[in-house]
Amino acid sequence: MTTSTLSQLASGARGTILKIEATNDMHDRLAALGFRTGASVGVLYSALMGDPRTYIVCGSQVSLRKSEADLILVNH
Repeated sequence: MTTSTLSQLASGARGTILKIEATNDMHDRLAALGFRTGASVGVLYSALMGDPRTYIVCGSQVSLRKSEADLILVNH
């Protein structure tokens, strides 16, 4: 398995969240959206210019900016 940031996953790829490297406020926001350690996450699609991207996590579709996805480390 390879470790990278969520923003580096290719469209259609899936991974498992290892760690969220964010401030407390951002960490809480991402956790409320379902981005938690151990959760499975997949890349659904990207906007025309590649930012934001839409992910599927905990059965929900969530769009994040690249700067937010860069805070999430995943195994894939």
